[in-house]
Amino acid sequence: MVPDDEQQFSPDGLTEDVIDALLAQVADELAELPPATSALLDGSARTRRDRRVVERQLGGTVRVLRVHGLSSGSVGTEAA
Repeated sequence: MVPDDEQQFSPDGLTEDVIDALLAQVADELAELPPATSALLDGSARTRRDRRVVERQLGGTVRVLRVHGLSSGSVGTEAA
């Protein structure tokens, strides 16, 4: 049974010790990640990523425009 004061700390029953252990585990996992590269630090990687996203969006738009071409003349199959 969890004491009332600890239950008020967290409605799901987690104690402060459990939360501290979880935070320590996350900190250990983050410490294992490689350090940030200079491209990440100066923003050039973000710029390249943003450019790729825009190029993909424009490429999709151009494909849609090519598929849905306009016809200026009557084909003869229109509803009356």
